[in-house]
Amino acid sequence: MLVAAAVVASLSSACSTEAEGEPLASCSLPPSIGSPSGLPDDFPQLEGVDLTEFQLKKQFVSTEGFDTRSVEELFDAFRPVLEDEGFDVVNSDFEGFEAELYFAKANSLAGIVSLREGPCDGYVKVNVIYDPLETEAGRKAVKKTRRLSGEG
Repeated sequence: MLVAAAVVASLSSACSTEAEGEPLASCSLPPSIGSPSGLPDDFPQLEGVDLTEFQLKKQFVSTEGFDTRSVEELFDAFRPVLEDEGFDVVNSDFEGFEAELYFAKANSLAGIVSLREGPCDGYVKVNVIYDPLETEAGRKAVKKTRRLSGEG
């Protein structure tokens, strides 16, 4: 019984904070990979996001990382980064604890910035997917999203 109580106590505090804004060391994040080579020149990167994963398949690119800013701060910070790289935000969804920014360049490239609180307190998971549209169906989907959302 004591062992079970100790396990529950340690799990419930694993991702709590020691001091306001400082994540507890026992809640570990994946190691940083730095800035990977192979990113397209216009890939939307937000300074300060610590990248932990990178995938490159043909021209499809995906990154994952973490940041200590809130979902709202990151949501607001990504818009000018996307615009600076020549993208339009064609749709967005903000729910406080999670958010998405869907972006496109003309009708030939699309992507999404996905923001989620966690996995540790004080961190937000940041995913960016960049996908050159090589099919007519993909290009039509971007056109439809632009028309329906009124954002692009």
